Amino acid sequence: MTRRAIVIGGGPAGIKAAHDLVKSGAEVTLLESAPVLGGLASAFDVQGVRIERYYHFICKGDDHLVETLDELGLSHKLHWRDSRMAYFVDGRLYPFLTPVELLMFRALPLHDRIRAGAAVKLAQRMREEDLAPLKATAWLRRMFGERSYRVIWEPLMRFKFSEHADEVSAAWIWARMVRLSRSRTSPWREDLGYIEGGSATVIEALGEDFRRRGGRIVLNARVEQIRIQGGRATGVRVGGETLPADAVISTVTTSRFRALAQGLDGAYMRALERIPTIGIFCLFLRLREQVTPFFWVNAHDARVPFAGMIEYTNLNPLPELGGDHVLYVPQYLSADDPRYAQTDEEVLRAYTDALALINPAFDRRWVTFSAVFRDRYAQPVCLTDYRTTTPSIQTPVPNLFLTDSCQLHPHDRTISGSFGLGIDAARRAEAALAARTAPTRAPEAEAR
Repeated sequence: MTRRAIVIGGGPAGIKAAHDLVKSGAEVTLLESAPVLGGLASAFDVQGVRIERYYHFICKGDDHLVETLDELGLSHKLHWRDSRMAYFVDGRLYPFLTPVELLMFRALPLHDRIRAGAAVKLAQRMREEDLAPLKATAWLRRMFGERSYRVIWEPLMRFKFSEHADEVSAAWIWARMVRLSRSRTSPWREDLGYIEGGSATVIEALGEDFRRRGGRIVLNARVEQIRIQGGRATGVRVGGETLPADAVISTVTTSRFRALAQGLDGAYMRALERIPTIGIFCLFLRLREQVTPFFWVNAHDARVPFAGMIEYTNLNPLPELGGDHVLYVPQYLSADDPRYAQTDEEVLRAYTDALALINPAFDRRWVTFSAVFRDRYAQPVCLTDYRTTTPSIQTPVPNLFLTDSCQLHPHDRTISGSFGLGIDAARRAEAALAARTAPTRAPEAEAR
């Protein structure tokens, strides 16, 4: 009997779920509303070179991504490189990674620098379950002190969660510290990874192998409804046509899922409404010159309109750019925030003015290409009750499954984490398909 599965959304979780399902022998259709796979991990054309729309980096411990590269024969595309970080505070750029750099961080008094170093080590030994109900801002102030919080942590919290910063669980910032600590090969070195060709390398390889195994990908497919009848998902309506299914996996945002599964209500759906999600806009620049030697620069300066910038070519050199550099300046915020509606030219002008503060030699003529990307639903907020309110992958409908990056909490959204969600959803869908198609024995046979 044919086992038909539909996966909605061609981002990392969706393509990984579809790939695992087709390997199990199911007949799988992957529906993606965009013209390309990848979602937030997709690439675009920059003057003949394909580059990621948003920056991504890999840490030690990103096992699902590393294992997928190995499965696809792409392990040779993964490279590890010493990364560097800095803070721009009140007009001065400070390296900020090694113990010596922390001790030289004169934006804080010496005793605050020593306290900050000790607090990081202490925090890494704490337990998630103890930190989950605590608010990050209060916990950071208590651990690091008010001045260290304002200079070191407040820009990061504002960068990631904007107006929701005071609602975030302390477990989120703890998980971030733990993840980055896995990439510390010594007190003096932090190795981060990148993939040749960016995330599109693994996304496209999964798509190609999925098709080779008989899977079907439909791009520009705007899903209209998940059909639910008799307590089961029976298909997906797209383009005015209903595609029948014995199992459905949704990997789109929770707000989009609520719109698609209109026949589903109850506590599960109400819980989805309580998880705030903020958007992102990101300035992408191709530059003739390097702005700083650092991969990541956090900013704490009233004249700088952003909280951080990522000079991506200081991690991944992108030789196909012929010596040019790539810089991302992202900002997470609500789509209702006036800054979200700024024109591309307004963003470019304000941000390049700030780059001239960080590097006085910066010249706007260095910019050979710019673009601003926006996504309304990019970052779910990790609230203090996430351990009891995060929705399960299994919905109340036995053959309908949901993945969302809030299910990674307290960990941040990563491609590896999304692959893990896709693997889990596929495993559950396989079980539902097997139960649906398992042969039943006649009562007489059972009696014998």
